[in-house]
Amino acid sequence: MKRTFSLIALLIVFLVCAQVSDQTASLIKPLKKLKSFSILDEEKIRDIEKQLYKKADTKELYFLAEKGSNAYIKATAINVLSEKDNSKLLDIFNKHIFSKEKIVRTTSCLSSDYLLSTHIFEAILNRSKLSEDDKENLKQRMLFEVMDHKPVNRELLEVISLEAPKSEEMYSRLRKLVVEMRSDVLLAIIAEYKKPQDIELIKSFGKDAYFAIEAFPDQQFLPFMKENVKDSKDFPFMFALSNFCSEEAKEIVIKAIEHNKKENLKNDCGNACLSTIYQQVYKEKCTLYYPLLANLWLTDKIISFDILEYYEKTHTKKEVEKFLSEGFLKPGEAEIMAFNEYNLDDNLDNLTGELTFDPTLRLIKLLEKTRKISDTLYDKAVRNSLENIDGLYLDSFISELKDNSVILNNKDILIESVKVNKKINDLRFMIKGIEILNDKDLYNNCITIISQRKIDFLGKEAKEYEEFLEDHKFK
Repeated sequence: MKRTFSLIALLIVFLVCAQVSDQTASLIKPLKKLKSFSILDEEKIRDIEKQLYKKADTKELYFLAEKGSNAYIKATAINVLSEKDNSKLLDIFNKHIFSKEKIVRTTSCLSSDYLLSTHIFEAILNRSKLSEDDKENLKQRMLFEVMDHKPVNRELLEVISLEAPKSEEMYSRLRKLVVEMRSDVLLAIIAEYKKPQDIELIKSFGKDAYFAIEAFPDQQFLPFMKENVKDSKDFPFMFALSNFCSEEAKEIVIKAIEHNKKENLKNDCGNACLSTIYQQVYKEKCTLYYPLLANLWLTDKIISFDILEYYEKTHTKKEVEKFLSEGFLKPGEAEIMAFNEYNLDDNLDNLTGELTFDPTLRLIKLLEKTRKISDTLYDKAVRNSLENIDGLYLDSFISELKDNSVILNNKDILIESVKVNKKINDLRFMIKGIEILNDKDLYNNCITIISQRKIDFLGKEAKEYEEFLEDHKFK
């Protein structure tokens, strides 16, 4: 048996060598050992493609596209053919419809794979000289080919059907396959046609129906969603719900928020757990839901700048002052969101902004807003923030606020925090923040308190405690 396999392997090598020149064989040699298309190899692969474009003839390239020894050789040959000669690329695609061969793409930290046939589909459509009409015709032709091959290659169809041109024939064919294959991906595509006749079919998919409902947010789905509000912990349900904007939908939003609050009690993450559903609710900017989200500041101390700005536009200055004051009087850290992470089109500049990654800066921005409204509100908000801020962030909070006088009005909080915090690392940052205040008596007082807490730092932390005292002698 081993001998038979060896002979077959030798025969394949012989056939390949017979079909391509030594020059072409030399060019594709680096591709034979590839396990993935890595971002680090992009320049090398582009160079191989350029050389093949110049030196390999069309017959060689078609042979490699069909009979290459691995998916990477085939894919590279197909890329060259898509620019050089495409007369038989559709034939190559059809021959690979049932192929399970995959291409892996890797970056420094991510990896993904997709079918070689998907690569061929995209290469055919991405040719530079192709008109939009030709593209649409080719998409439909290739999709129909995949649908006509039995059994249907579901993985391939679900990927390429995302680009399906809209037509009644396409709808009819896809709907038939939805019923046969129970594919929620294809269901979401036919939902875009928004045909009432599909409502019951969509609901029959249960938990897998929400992507389709997102594409077709008909009011008739709301009773179904109300019955399944427990699914609101998953983003497909909330993305679908956010596409509605009605009083009936608002009642479901209320239930979804309450359900998530109950679920979050099982997790030790405080109001931060609510930030996800908070942003999902106002993803599509239905202002009908904004009062519900604003109320979460009063009940759970969570707010986004978008919702706060809307509140400011729709309320008097006194009402805004009362609103912010009531939220700040609640115990615990404030959860503040810089922008809605699900509206990336509106917020591309925010993706790399400091506010996105720094909760202290978000808190400072909120405090700056309170300062513009009222000095009394600002003083209360700063005091509450000092009472609840994580010790690790005290130094950055003090340095970014740039208001030592208001911080020093709250020495009692700083002293109490130094008395009770049991983490040496936290105390390091707290003392670092206190040093910024340039109050020698406060600094010495805090160091004295820590020096009298030896019993609180035994075992593993004893050495760090001694090092801390050594580093912070009285100044």
